[in-house]
Amino acid sequence: MHQEGSVQFLRYHQGGSVRGVAFNPKDRYLFCSCAYDGKVNLYSAQRFELLMSYQITTMSLARNVNAVRFTSDGTRILATTTARRLAVIDIEHGEQLISYDNCAFNGRDRTGLAVDPICPNMAVCCCVNGKGLSLFDLRMPLPLDFIYDLHPNIIRDVTFLNNSWPWVNGQNALLSVSTDGICKVTTLQGRNLHTIEANHGCCTVAPTPELYGSAVEDGFSSVVMLGGDMVSAYIPDAGIQETLTDHGDTFIWKLRYTSSGSTLYTACDKGVVRRYRRYPDRHQYLGEVYAHKNDIEDMDISPYDECILLLCYVVGVLSSHI
Repeated sequence: MHQEGSVQFLRYHQGGSVRGVAFNPKDRYLFCSCAYDGKVNLYSAQRFELLMSYQITTMSLARNVNAVRFTSDGTRILATTTARRLAVIDIEHGEQLISYDNCAFNGRDRTGLAVDPICPNMAVCCCVNGKGLSLFDLRMPLPLDFIYDLHPNIIRDVTFLNNSWPWVNGQNALLSVSTDGICKVTTLQGRNLHTIEANHGCCTVAPTPELYGSAVEDGFSSVVMLGGDMVSAYIPDAGIQETLTDHGDTFIWKLRYTSSGSTLYTACDKGVVRRYRRYPDRHQYLGEVYAHKNDIEDMDISPYDECILLLCYVVGVLSSHI
């Protein structure tokens, strides 16, 4: 049974719109946000309060923060700025541990930033021109590597892909999607392993969270969901098998599965979050979860699927028990 709770708005960013939100993978109630005021804020979703605020820099050229993520061990926050900088913050002491210059995309919208779910020291973000990727080993003082001009257009989302997927062959791989609807699977060295064409504009990508093929006995295929002008479901060796058009002409900014992969949430323009139940052969539309007057450009779900974190100019926390 699914029950929806109330929405709490947290208005702690001053002088700039919020650009990114993320839950801590190790603490079920800890989350952060970044905004154009140059700050990364840390909150408790249990008490709905601000715990700490980190000023990335005092330089006016680097004040705008356009993406944020926790490392997989939950001890550090990564934030990219429009000054092409990646900053690494220690959440316990509130100190900036290291920063990497001239390595991140400076677009005003949310940009691609991802961390390795297994290795807490590996991270990737969109590089300076937005069409390639910058890779980081957070133990090193300089970026690990650059993958230049991976896409012909701006990359809008990137994530690490589990090595159980068929194209990967047991090695670490990245899944990136650009505005023209091209999604690429690449090694950390930049070798292209597979290309998916969505045939529509894209802004977000979300593979199902289970190990590839682990739910076949129950009839479920592992899929890659691509969102933008519409939502498409891609199955390896079968192609695009489903499109979700319940959003009409509104643009989809973010796709997120729950931890079990049983439910898909979509966040889009006109401030609407929609929910789909995943079945072996389709995703069934269950209706709107929440609507807001502002566009919702980012979204995350807590590790135990208890809360949905929304970005709608301010930060909103929606209690959601599955």
